[in-house]
Amino acid sequence: MSAQHSQPNGISASYVAPTAWSDVSPHSHLVQFYENDGFLIDSLARWFGDGLDAGDTCIFVGTEAHRISLEKYLKDRGIDLDLMRARRRCVCLDAASTLATFMVDGWPDEARFVRTLQEILAGVSRQGDRRVFGEMVALLWKDGNRQAAIRLEEIWNAFMRTHTLSLCCAYPINSFGTDADASLFMKVCAQHTPVLPAESYSALATPAERLRAVSLLQHKARTLEAEKAGRKKAEKSLQRRQKELSDFFENAVEGLQQLGPRANILWANPAQLKLLGYFADEYIGHWLGEFYVDRNRFDEFWARLMRRELIYDFGAALRCKNGSIKHVLIHSSGLWEDGKFLYTRCFIRDVTERVELEDQLKVRLTELAQADQRKNEFLAMLGHELRNPLSAVLDAIVTAQLDQTRRDRALAIARRQTDQLAGLVDDLLDVGRITQDRIALKKEPLLVGSILRQVVEEAHSLVEPGQHQLSVIVSPQAENVSIEADPARLRQVIANLIHNAAKFTPPGGRIEVMADRNDDEAVFRVRDSGVGISPDLLPHIFGLFTQAERSLDRSRGGLGIGLTLVKRLVEMHGGRVEAKSEGLGMGSEFEIHFPIVANAPPQVLATVRRPQVATRLRVLVIEDNHDAAEALAMLLELYGHDATVFSDGPKAIEAVRTAAFDLAFVDIGLPGMDGYEVARRIRKLANAKPMLLVALTGYGQDSDKQRALAAGFDEHLTKPVKIERLQALLKRAR
Repeated sequence: MSAQHSQPNGISASYVAPTAWSDVSPHSHLVQFYENDGFLIDSLARWFGDGLDAGDTCIFVGTEAHRISLEKYLKDRGIDLDLMRARRRCVCLDAASTLATFMVDGWPDEARFVRTLQEILAGVSRQGDRRVFGEMVALLWKDGNRQAAIRLEEIWNAFMRTHTLSLCCAYPINSFGTDADASLFMKVCAQHTPVLPAESYSALATPAERLRAVSLLQHKARTLEAEKAGRKKAEKSLQRRQKELSDFFENAVEGLQQLGPRANILWANPAQLKLLGYFADEYIGHWLGEFYVDRNRFDEFWARLMRRELIYDFGAALRCKNGSIKHVLIHSSGLWEDGKFLYTRCFIRDVTERVELEDQLKVRLTELAQADQRKNEFLAMLGHELRNPLSAVLDAIVTAQLDQTRRDRALAIARRQTDQLAGLVDDLLDVGRITQDRIALKKEPLLVGSILRQVVEEAHSLVEPGQHQLSVIVSPQAENVSIEADPARLRQVIANLIHNAAKFTPPGGRIEVMADRNDDEAVFRVRDSGVGISPDLLPHIFGLFTQAERSLDRSRGGLGIGLTLVKRLVEMHGGRVEAKSEGLGMGSEFEIHFPIVANAPPQVLATVRRPQVATRLRVLVIEDNHDAAEALAMLLELYGHDATVFSDGPKAIEAVRTAAFDLAFVDIGLPGMDGYEVARRIRKLANAKPMLLVALTGYGQDSDKQRALAAGFDEHLTKPVKIERLQALLKRAR
């Protein structure tokens, strides 16, 4: 049996009359599943219409849209709703408002529900049976509060056990579309009798059609169950894979992060958070550009992503929470869909250590290049400084040979130039020893005034060529102050400063050497009226090979190591040195600060004087360089001694075996048997016990001296030997 009705939206539809509604008796709790609102309203209108015609009371608790549709259907049927409302036989209530009267924190309160329903029933007619339609459970279901809906169904059933009424609930069948709804669907059905299927089944007219439909539904159910089982298996596998992938990402040692369309950080793994030192809430959700040290670098990164580039090894500097910087390489590729950027994944590798090492390497390479440049400049200077005196020595010797009237003057020139060569070599050796911490100071108490005057007296030869005005000033406060220093090294320090002043002061200029006291320090000053020091050079003036002038004429000479020696030697004494200058053309001043020694017995240094030879010595010279051996022999003979020369060790040893000698000068670098072995063998000879053995060599390191002493030498001299030193040894042998 079928009927045609007009729907609220103007679309007509034909439905089979739901005969099961007419079979509902008091205490029945019916549920109707429906696919279309028209079917529900048609069924409800027939049930309410039949009840009103039979003298029953009808109560509607539903939505506003369904109420309007229902009243139209009833009016079309010819029912006078105004009359029914006046007689309290037709009551319409809003489901949401009614639901709110007994819901507490999203859960139906049974006592309040009973009170609400009793108030509703008390306000309607007692004529006939009472038919109730309720959509409150459907609203709860729609809102996702499904357990509350089932609980409300239970409360309805409990209420109906003590109150006579027929109840119909309705649910849209599409509300049960997921696997999670299956068990809840069965619970809904368990609360109702009867359970009416949706219209697609109810519309089947014959039993045969319904049986076919049931069979088809059973087939679909089996198919769905199989699909469900397969899907569960696939989901389980997918979940396992997702878990494995998530575990891989979470425990990756490299940083990983995901960025959204606006460069906001959607996700970051622990390695990335640890790399920068942030907690998740301090990093995730923030704009990535906040963490870039260089904003332009971030803009370039993002622009390349927006051009859909695959980015590899993109270098960036990221700011850590503690303010430090991490250098990273980033691999990234964006995910696009329908021309829209969704997100990008970034793989981030920490290369901070590598970048720092590269920076250090660049600095080191620069330093090495500068050192190599300084070395080349030094070698050029060394060649110049060695060739000049050698040239002067050669010219002086030739002059002495050709013109006897100029012999003394020529030899004086050769002597000065030889001393200059020896000084250059000594300075070079001293620099090497100091940089390797191989100089041992022989400190003793010294009076400031006495030693300063002695050093200045000895340094007059340094200023004579330029006719400089050299003066010495010792303040009364410093006159008898004692310091503890190595006298030889202190002489060297002050002499170097005087020599430096003489080089950079024009002829006739002033050089002042002063001593003063400043609290617990003795202060030596060397001031000149020379060319001064530029502000750029002043901070580096004590650097090795540092010189203000690089002109080709090298008029001021030097290797740029004198001031380095001054600084190192002063610091070895526990003092300090400072350089001052108002600028170019304003002269310069060097200050040396030495700590004062309290209650120390001062030593007065004696000026070095030339000893006089009174005893004729027998001297053995063992040297394979013929010119050097002959020159030394001639000098010894000029001093009134007998000199015997041998060019190799075995012949010299044999000579010592058969004759007595007072002193022997032995070259270390002899052919065949070296000087060390010669000394050891000579020491074994009985008649050589009192002989003074002196090693004569170009090797001047401390280790060379120690090796010589261990071989049996009494002294170790580095070539060329100063005349004063040679005379001292002759006096000692005598």
